[in-house]
Amino acid sequence: YGQVPYTPFEQQADITIHTNFFGTLGLTKAMIPLLLKNKNKQQPGQDEEEATTSPRYIPRIINIASSAGRLSILPSIQRQKEFSSPLLQMEELEGYMKNFVKDVQDGTHVEKGWPNTGYGVSKVGIIAMTKILARDYNKGKEEGGDSPSSSAIMVNSVDPGYCKTDQNNCQGFVPPERGAMTPFLLATLPDDEDEQFLSGIHWYEEQAIKW
Repeated sequence: YGQVPYTPFEQQADITIHTNFFGTLGLTKAMIPLLLKNKNKQQPGQDEEEATTSPRYIPRIINIASSAGRLSILPSIQRQKEFSSPLLQMEELEGYMKNFVKDVQDGTHVEKGWPNTGYGVSKVGIIAMTKILARDYNKGKEEGGDSPSSSAIMVNSVDPGYCKTDQNNCQGFVPPERGAMTPFLLATLPDDEDEQFLSGIHWYEEQAIKW
């Protein structure tokens, strides 16, 4: 932090979006088949009957967001509606993120409803991604039965606060261990799909907050 030469915004946007958004999305896509495979796997020491009747492990995806990714940083109401639409598809979201980078590079991002922050837009994208994944891997029910869907994953995003880390040269005021508390609690929720299936929620200090 503050130890490298200044990078112009038109270059920052591409680096930031591809690292924070597309990097997270790529890793998530690679991990989802493994998460689902583990969920439906017979655990050590279980016979087939136990594996069939015992509660399934619920995979979790917890994305670290930021207050910088609040929806209101988008100056265009239309942009806000696009990112928060309950019908938004992942391909559309990827397109919006690529458009932001292109518009910044073209010098037209302000007139097209974008803010002057690549980091903020990357975190808006992370939260929107979280909500899409939560919808696509929701609790549901197995076809023809009452059992939770075998493709159910709990997907949430967390604002850890302005943590004191190397990233901000230790200027933050939230201890790292405090910032890690909500992700830890979401990762260790009991495996009870009927009572504890929490997904598609944006969190701050153990509270669901408005995006």
